[in-house]
Amino acid sequence: MLWCLALSSWLIASSNATTRRIGKLDTSTWSPYYGLGVNASPFESSGQFPDFSPVGALISVDGVFGTGTLVAPSVVVTAAHLFRNSLSSPIPISEDWHFILHSPFNQALESQKYAVSKVILHPGWVARLSQFGGQGDGDMLGVDLAIVLLREEVVGVYPAKLPSDGIEPLGAKVVLGGFGNLVDGKNGSLGTGNKRRVGGVNILDRVVVQVEDTSIPSEYLGGLLAIDFDSPQLNSNTLGSGEPAIDYIPVGSSDATPVELEASTAVGDSGGPAFMKIADAWRIVGSVSYGSSDSTYGDVTVYTRIANHKSWLESFIPAWSQARKTSYRGWLESDWFGFFFPGASNWNYHSTHGWLYLPQTSQESFWAWQPNLGWWWSGLSVYPFIYSSERGGWLYFGRSESTPLKSVFFDYANGTWVEVP
Repeated sequence: MLWCLALSSWLIASSNATTRRIGKLDTSTWSPYYGLGVNASPFESSGQFPDFSPVGALISVDGVFGTGTLVAPSVVVTAAHLFRNSLSSPIPISEDWHFILHSPFNQALESQKYAVSKVILHPGWVARLSQFGGQGDGDMLGVDLAIVLLREEVVGVYPAKLPSDGIEPLGAKVVLGGFGNLVDGKNGSLGTGNKRRVGGVNILDRVVVQVEDTSIPSEYLGGLLAIDFDSPQLNSNTLGSGEPAIDYIPVGSSDATPVELEASTAVGDSGGPAFMKIADAWRIVGSVSYGSSDSTYGDVTVYTRIANHKSWLESFIPAWSQARKTSYRGWLESDWFGFFFPGASNWNYHSTHGWLYLPQTSQESFWAWQPNLGWWWSGLSVYPFIYSSERGGWLYFGRSESTPLKSVFFDYANGTWVEVP
């Protein structure tokens, strides 16, 4: 089951790309795809599905639109070709764009529309725009990426997590999201406009950790991810064994059988995310760059691999970017660590731990010093279990029993509950 996103040909970044749309398996209805796109039951954010709330529409005053993903309260990642897809295209004007966090985006309240303060195109994308007669080749090289800075921070939404270290596993589940016009996977365009966020599922077929081309400077080379759109007739396995390479996507193998809610998204989505669950969390691993055909069966979606540009992205991202901003002035909420108020000189005030000293900047695991517990370590995968340096063993921190004035925990070394003021 597939869906693909398309804008007009104005957005096409590659000479190999074609106009894209959202498409589905011809034997399915749109209902589950729409449901997944807004995490409606049974697709709530969980171990099975990512949170789609940070995925929004990027819309210009000219009516051009694409998809972006919030990766910090005021930072959005998307595709560079959405803003400048050829050498002759004008430099993007930030005031012409808005980021909208609502589905359908045309029914958003003013409070759900965020003005853009700056659009930053990946330097590799800009440098390669002169290639192919001014059409550029940054999409094929894995540098089709842009950062959008918002004028104000988004409140109440957990930003998407960036990739962890390591290589994305082939054959693993990929969950996609974005906006676009509608397509029947068998018959093509339905001629139906769509302003709703749509979700879908696929399997990762290819990982290009680093594009290799000795004729191109290394700073202009990124990585790629690819999926194909399998049909229920099992005859559209474009990335299957024996099929030719596509640009820098190498030959390999792929299962011809579509998964439940199979999806594929391409250029029309313009920056739409690919999520994978890696290291105990859903993470954005790709941003839609281009595709091989018209969003019908057999279509291949190529993503810019986010991991290659993590350092570049992090240079624009503030501390505690994974925490969502709350309506309480200065307070943040971590999806695994809870509410805290970041203070000066690495001191933070937590709603149950009280004052904490955190000298590290990692948001997924850290050492902390707490007046009544001393040094302890914990992380996204283990909290509320904490390792106590002072006690030389593991503790279970009682979140409901503890307050800033006392800590209650189970000490596994002596098998008892302990309360310390």
